[in-house]
Amino acid sequence: MAESPYIIDVNEQNFVQVVMEGSRQVPVLVDFWADWCNPCQMLMPILAKLAEEYQGGFILAKCNSDQNQNIAMQLGVRSLPTVKLFKDGQPVDEFMGALPESEVRAFLDKHVQGAGAPVDDRVEQAMFAFQQGDVEGAKALLIEAYNTDPSNGQTALALGQVCMATGDYESAERVLNHLDEKDANSDEGLRLKGMLTLSQADTSDKTLEALAAEVEADTGSESRYHYAIKLALSGQIEDALEQLLTLMQKDRDFGDDAARKCLITLFDVLGGDPLVGRYRRRMFNLLH
Repeated sequence: MAESPYIIDVNEQNFVQVVMEGSRQVPVLVDFWADWCNPCQMLMPILAKLAEEYQGGFILAKCNSDQNQNIAMQLGVRSLPTVKLFKDGQPVDEFMGALPESEVRAFLDKHVQGAGAPVDDRVEQAMFAFQQGDVEGAKALLIEAYNTDPSNGQTALALGQVCMATGDYESAERVLNHLDEKDANSDEGLRLKGMLTLSQADTSDKTLEALAAEVEADTGSESRYHYAIKLALSGQIEDALEQLLTLMQKDRDFGDDAARKCLITLFDVLGGDPLVGRYRRRMFNLLH
């Protein structure tokens, strides 16, 4: 079968980008399978057929559990096939076993909006390129699509995300400023705004490694603050949250309550991630 933009093989190298990051743009259905699993072989053609039929309504990510045991273990996969649906960076639903097509379709329709609706081919091509690591190619396609229809919120938010990934913060800010109120206040809009806020606070010219050494030596609050920001911008969000809580505990007044403000920004970035509830409680306990 010809390579499909809607079906991607995932492994430990690309899982975060394809599934965790990709699901902030479009639902990602992760199929955990193995060569020896007969029910897996029965289910896979059904999933592939629906991925093509839904035309970008979701991405099918195929994960060989034998070759990626760490991923399967971390996500609690205990039998095959197991299929997990990710949205906004987190698993929101799952099923196990080789369900018939009608039941898989019903499962998808609970979560996938606009299934089968026509989409801009350039946006789908860009999404595929981005998830394969071709960030510059994705950006070029999204700019073209955005210039054709600047009012399309999905295109604009995808472009903003890719601009952030390439360090083009100025373009990302322009995109954000032209979003309508609904898109600006969506989870992805708030995430884009939060990442821009972090990029503007990243005023240290020191490397992540240099700042890590300073934090290890406990040289002061400023090093820890900038270390947390660079951790967040590099995708190490939970490590950043830990550093900010430590900073709140050690030096609450640093930078006019900068640690707490940065935590709130990161909560916007995380959206519905379970980390938000956990770290909000810890922040609240420090405040009170």
